[in-house]
This record gives sequence, C-alpha cells and structure tokens, in this order.
Amino acid sequence: MKNTVLKMDHREITKKYSELLNKADFATGRKEVVGLLKKAAKLKSQIEINY
Repeated sequence: MKNTVLKMDHREITKKYSELLNKADFATGRKEVVGLLKKAAKLKSQIEINY
C-alpha cells in the first residue's frame, strides 16, 4: 500500500480517505471497521507528511 500512496496526488489520497471512512460507517463487523480505519489513518498520515 505504501508504494501506491506515494504515486497518488493530494486529491486522490483525500478521495480514497473519505471513501474508506464512508465504508467504515456502513461496515458491519468490528474487524472490518478496524481494518478500514487503520487504512484511513495511514492515508491521513501521508497527507500530513506530504503537505
């Protein structure tokens, strides 16, 4: 995932971040929610590091 994040621009990272948060809102299982939130946190850290 790290390599794909580096190739994405700010707009794409932000879009993917909001998609993950939306999926987490509608997820049914605890593990699914936690996994999606972890992915979103990684993207958010990339946004903060790069900009």
